[in-house]
Amino acid sequence: MNNIIGVDIGGTNVDMGVVREDYEVIEYTRFKTKKDSVSKLLEDICSVVIPLAEKYDCKVIGIGSPGRTADNRTIIRSGNIPYDNTPVVDIVAERTGLEVYLDNDASCALYGEKFAGAGRDVSNMIVITIGTGIGGGIMIDRKTYHGYNNRAGEIGHFIIDINGRPCSCGLHGCFEQYASVKAFITRAKIAAVQNKNSILFKMAGGNIENLGGRLPFRAMALGCEVSEKVIEEYIYYLACGINSLSKIFQPDLFVLTGGLTNEGEIITDMLKPHLLDGVEVKISPLKGKAGLIGAALIKKERESYALPLEKV
Repeated sequence: MNNIIGVDIGGTNVDMGVVREDYEVIEYTRFKTKKDSVSKLLEDICSVVIPLAEKYDCKVIGIGSPGRTADNRTIIRSGNIPYDNTPVVDIVAERTGLEVYLDNDASCALYGEKFAGAGRDVSNMIVITIGTGIGGGIMIDRKTYHGYNNRAGEIGHFIIDINGRPCSCGLHGCFEQYASVKAFITRAKIAAVQNKNSILFKMAGGNIENLGGRLPFRAMALGCEVSEKVIEEYIYYLACGINSLSKIFQPDLFVLTGGLTNEGEIITDMLKPHLLDGVEVKISPLKGKAGLIGAALIKKERESYALPLEKV
């Protein structure tokens, strides 16, 4: 494995970097995801890829994207980014001249953890990616479980409240409506508006549009009871999802990556009282780059057990 470019497309940001053979990211960049135009999004990606490939002599690029893929080449459907039925591999290969590999973003996070992160020494693992939505990667006996038509791992859309909040997928009560960063921020904003004398509202400068995912944790550290209640509710729902998945798969390990996991041990410490016996949860050690690193490892992952490479 020589230097490879990894691209992690998220609902809010695109993370890109050059990954060395030892899995170190030697150059990194981030820009906002252009949701209004897939052509602009891919143009942005290619404009960064081309100079990086020249600078670091990269021949291969791996792309992790939300949604389902067809034949590892085309995005069939992506709930949080409107670029359904887009032949991503063909477009990027034509514009850059590189070998291009495509996979689901949560599967890429799994590859990152499997080869370079918390999952190097385990056989069975579930990686939960927490961002605008929630994704999942499932490893059984060191092999990624993709399911029929590459649809396994859409754990953001299993139901935890049948009469719950509406989801963009058309269902109600989906896991990501309670445990994604987007859901967390929404609940925090509601709580701040309802409690204008709270530390949280004051730290937002009286404007909830200033309220991001980290602010409630900072406010809680200063004794904000409103923030603590919001965080505890969030942790409860996150634990509900993890416990349900543990009953189905019984993995050795759950790994959380993305979004709020930057808060570190406070997440796992608050989770522990809610988890079933024997359920182990760790925060990814890859500092938010599991998806990027894993995207660069798509080719390695497929070669590891002779999956069709499906590259251009």
